[in-house]
Amino acid sequence: MLHLVCCTIFSNKSSYYADVVYLQYFQDLSCVHEWNWGAAAVVHLQHYLDHGSAVSTTQMAGYMSFLQGWIIAHFPRLSVWVEAPRYTANMPLNSKVVPGQGHKDAAGYRSSLDNIQTYDCVFSPYDAHRQVRPLINACWFSGWLRCGKLKAKHLPERVLRQFQHVQGIPRNPSMSATPGMNLCEIDRVFTEELELRMIDEEMRGRPVTSPWDTEPGYMSWFYRVSHPVMRPVETPESPPRPPNLEVLIEAAEARNDPNLMQVCRSVKVEVERAVRDGEAVEGTPIHGTLQRILNLLNPILAYRRIKRGKGTRYHTRG
Repeated sequence: MLHLVCCTIFSNKSSYYADVVYLQYFQDLSCVHEWNWGAAAVVHLQHYLDHGSAVSTTQMAGYMSFLQGWIIAHFPRLSVWVEAPRYTANMPLNSKVVPGQGHKDAAGYRSSLDNIQTYDCVFSPYDAHRQVRPLINACWFSGWLRCGKLKAKHLPERVLRQFQHVQGIPRNPSMSATPGMNLCEIDRVFTEELELRMIDEEMRGRPVTSPWDTEPGYMSWFYRVSHPVMRPVETPESPPRPPNLEVLIEAAEARNDPNLMQVCRSVKVEVERAVRDGEAVEGTPIHGTLQRILNLLNPILAYRRIKRGKGTRYHTRG
């Protein structure tokens, strides 16, 4: 059992050593099932993910098969995988797929992530599996989790979309996981204040309707605090971060920018009226100027009508 957990849930970067501290969890085999192995796996994995985010890190550890399964479940088009031939519906969802091998080109994954669309992501792949693995209420706990001497933040309010709720701007992490909290205090909070630390119905917000649903202002906040575009490490300087369409729209609305297409339509209507009413006599320079303006505007407005008629990949997919 020690070999099992040290090679899966608690794997480290060593090829030869196992931490015997985990032997204490097998002193009474009748109680093994009572330990919260899921929370322990999350804490251990997040510890290595924190280190893995550093540019100097070249290796990863932790529950790698769990991480791979999570990625494939949420981004099925991102990698190569096949369905496990012996998988049955009563098994854990993570055992459903077998990842492919030999795909180590980081540039390809960066490009795929930069160009990912809403329909490339499965936000809540567990819904059809709830009869096997029900969502327990403890999943809404917001605060610190710990495993041995390791601790990690568990903040469900930042991933509401995985719970079929519309994502809004989350509160500051320090409001849920107090900085500097020691291990004894973490144990006390989880034991005595579990119900008080739950994300309640009001904080969860409204249920999601469309995959792209977000609360107003969320996309602008996300692009301000996150790193939405990946880039090669060898890039000499930081390139300009292209804002997403939602960010452009929200910024334009905040500035009350004029609608350029509406301006073009208004100019076209006014020029046509002037020509129709004889304000510019045919054959005069001003009449020729007005005709050239119409010739410039007509293709733009015609293209806009055709484009809206056909739709775009962002708005027509069901």
